[in-house]
Amino acid sequence: MRGDSKGNLNIRSALLHVFGDLLGSIGAIIAGILILIFNWNIADPIASAVVATLIIISGVRITKDAAHVLMEGKPSNVDIDMLYKKLEEISGVQEVHDLHVWSITSEFPAMSCHLVVKDSVERDELLKKATELIMENYDISHCTIQIEGENFNRMECDSCL
Repeated sequence: MRGDSKGNLNIRSALLHVFGDLLGSIGAIIAGILILIFNWNIADPIASAVVATLIIISGVRITKDAAHVLMEGKPSNVDIDMLYKKLEEISGVQEVHDLHVWSITSEFPAMSCHLVVKDSVERDELLKKATELIMENYDISHCTIQIEGENFNRMECDSCL
């Protein structure tokens, strides 16, 4: 109950498991009452089918979210185009390229990019501004930013390709 069931896939899975058990128990009690009072024996399989359907729907959603994380998909709260724009608006940045955002876990997004900057720019200060912008606006706590001077030739850099 203390965890964030929206942001943490493990807590959400556990919570859905508990709700599935609760729903199964409630369904069994209701079916038992209907059988006891009205001798309606079909109530048990109907309750079981309803509970099973709800559990399957929840399970599919959790599995889909887990696959998204395992495939290192983009976090849903990050607008890549807006991130490009905000990084390009930082004073001294001439270009942003090779921008990648992915999920390492459901609560741990990561980002990497290259910033082409004017040679006269104080790079440490620019790096600090860019990191703060990313952390504050996109809740990305782990980012790797490569700063390149305006005369840097990307074609000569094998590691950048």
